[in-house]
Amino acid sequence: MNLLSFLQTINQLLAAGISITAFSLLLYALSFNLKDKVARSFAFIMGCVVVVFVGESVAGVVSSPAWIEVWYQIQWLGIIMLPPAYVHLSDAILATTGRPSRGRRTKLVKVTFLISFVFLIMVPFYILVGPLVTEGVVTPHLERTSLTWVFSAFYILSMIWAWVNFQRAYHRTVTSSGRRRIGYLIGGALAPALGSFPYLLFGSTFASQHSYVFWLTAVVSNVLVSGLIVIMAYAVAFFGVSWPDRVVKRRLIKWVMRGPVTASTVLALTTLLRRAGEPLSFFAPVVMAGTFLLMQYFITMFSPIWERWFLFGEGKNNLALLQNLEERLFTLDDLSQFLESVLAAMCDRLQVTKAFAASLDPIGMDFLVSVGGQVDFDEEELSKRITDVSSKQ
Repeated sequence: MNLLSFLQTINQLLAAGISITAFSLLLYALSFNLKDKVARSFAFIMGCVVVVFVGESVAGVVSSPAWIEVWYQIQWLGIIMLPPAYVHLSDAILATTGRPSRGRRTKLVKVTFLISFVFLIMVPFYILVGPLVTEGVVTPHLERTSLTWVFSAFYILSMIWAWVNFQRAYHRTVTSSGRRRIGYLIGGALAPALGSFPYLLFGSTFASQHSYVFWLTAVVSNVLVSGLIVIMAYAVAFFGVSWPDRVVKRRLIKWVMRGPVTASTVLALTTLLRRAGEPLSFFAPVVMAGTFLLMQYFITMFSPIWERWFLFGEGKNNLALLQNLEERLFTLDDLSQFLESVLAAMCDRLQVTKAFAASLDPIGMDFLVSVGGQVDFDEEELSKRITDVSSKQ
């Protein structure tokens, strides 16, 4: 495998990883704060990103030109819906700063959705984008048409409008923590907007002449997208919930580690082994299962460590206690089950068929749990005897 093939493989793996990450973050937004308008808008953007990068990933592995064209058209469905999704998100964020729409912004958001739906209808009829181009290009792509320029202008203007709203929301935020989170959101939102645009339609000649530069740029772009959408999800996670920073970070980290990171690692190792050819390809199923189990093991074992890395000050010192609090708390059912296991072990050790555990208080004895059947003692008499023995000692 030469350098060019290696870059192409890495780019395909990153595109698949982005689609997995975006889908996982979509589920995260829908699971915890679906009632919030900002979270719903973010989930819609993640849905568009999933469509864009699933289309790119599948088109990169299928061999039939007809199917490549179909999957690139599917990719365009996500690209077309990104402008209204961003405008909708920026409007929702601006409303959280005490600047709700008086009707004009809402109408403009609806207009952007309407324009995007018109562009969607054009895709299968080769009006917005043409047929597949495979000859003399660095990688197959759909042909540019005259309306592609119109859509590009619409895409750019919509993103500029969204960023103006982001900036207005940033300046209207009065607290430092709020500004910091809006800043994270603005920085993270750059990734899907810039990483999903089909630059190859306008720079195919340059990409063909400088293939190494093109693939290296694509790899770097996908790395940035995969990281920045997580930062964007972190900023959005605070809207519509009453959780402290520690809880948001902990849930998001575990969600990302158990979902996108695990799935992407398994996919990457399996793909590399299969492309390495025989005899390594035979081990792909074993590596797939082993990697999944090892990832879950490492996440469970080392999650307390990296959770402490993301906390500072007093919260960092108290985190160990909070992490063990669930294991330290006992309900009555937990206590009963624990005592039953202890009594069962004692019966096996002493070779007796019955045993019981009881607590003593000034009123008398209270039977907690018994194993091997009901105890055959009179409760008052036994309580008196145990009390007498304990008082003598």
